[in-house]
Amino acid sequence: MVIRGAPQAVGCVFMVRISYSCTDQKVIVGNDCLVQLSNPNIVTMKEDVLYDFSLSTSTLEFPAMFGDVKFVSVLGSHSRMNSFIKYVAVELAFGHPGMSTPTSVYDCPHAMYKVGPVLSMSHGMGIPSIAIMLHELIKLLYHARCSKVTIVHISTSGIGLESGSVVINWQAVGACLKVEFQQLVLEKWVVQSTDLDEQLVPELLQCSADLSEFTTVVGHTMCTLDFYEGQGHLDGVLCFYTEKDKQAYLKAAHTSGISNIKMESSVFAAMCNTCGTFLHSFLNCPSWSPAMVPLPRAAFLKGSCLSFIYHALQVSI
Repeated sequence: MVIRGAPQAVGCVFMVRISYSCTDQKVIVGNDCLVQLSNPNIVTMKEDVLYDFSLSTSTLEFPAMFGDVKFVSVLGSHSRMNSFIKYVAVELAFGHPGMSTPTSVYDCPHAMYKVGPVLSMSHGMGIPSIAIMLHELIKLLYHARCSKVTIVHISTSGIGLESGSVVINWQAVGACLKVEFQQLVLEKWVVQSTDLDEQLVPELLQCSADLSEFTTVVGHTMCTLDFYEGQGHLDGVLCFYTEKDKQAYLKAAHTSGISNIKMESSVFAAMCNTCGTFLHSFLNCPSWSPAMVPLPRAAFLKGSCLSFIYHALQVSI
C-alpha cells in the first residue's frame, strides 16, 4: 500500500472548548471561571497591545466589543476565513461581518472578522505564526471577560484517507510521534502536553450520524516543523531521503493512528492546555462539495455549534 497525502482540498478542523477551571493550579490570572491566562505580568500592565490585530486595551472596550464571543473559527488563510464568516452571517441571519482588521502594525498574516457571537481569524502558516495569533487571541478573550468559548480550526490535510471523509482527531503528536510539544525558552527546553479532551469525540460522532453526509473516523494529528522535509516531500530544494524512506515513515505514522499532518496542531494544543483549557478534538475531512444545509439560528445561539461545524465544513476547501 502506498500512503499518499492529499494537499489539494483536504479539509481539517481541530477544536477546543475553553471552559477554564477555577481550581486549576496552572491558572494564576483571572477568576469567576472566565477565560484566564498563565502570566501574572498582564495584570500589572497599564496597556496591553495586541499588535497583530491592531487593538489596545487603552483605546478599546474589549468587553463591549468582544464580550459576547462564544465561538471562534481559526483558519490559515484570509480567503477561507472570509468564506466561513460570510457563511455564518448568512445562515444565522447576523448581517454582514464586521470588525475587520486585515493587516497589523507589523504586517503579520492575521486578520479578524466578528459577526454576532462568532469571531473568525486567520493565523498564517506554521508554529511561529499561529503561536503569535494564539497569544493575542487568548488575551483578547481574557480582556473581554469571555466564558465558555469554543474554538474551531479549519484547514486542509490528510494521509491515507478517502476523499470526502471526516476524521476526528483526539490527540496531537509531534514529528517523533510523541504526545508533546517541545519549545526552547531562554536556553531551556520546555515540554508541554498536547493531550486533547476526549469528551467531544462522541458528540462529534453523533453529529456525523445525525447528518449522514460524511464518512467519519477517529485518529491523531501530527505536527511537523516545516512542509517539505518535515513531511517527506520529494520536490523541495533539499532532499536527503528516498521515496522508500518517505513511504516507510508515512506508513509508520498511519499505523500508529495518524490521520493527517499539520504544522500548527501541537502548539495549539499545548498553549491551550497550559492556559487551563479543556481541549477536545480535531476534525479532518478530505474533499467534497455538499450543498449548503441551513442551520437553525436558535440552535446555534443555544451553544449547539457542533452540528454547525459539520454544516459549514465545505467552506474550508
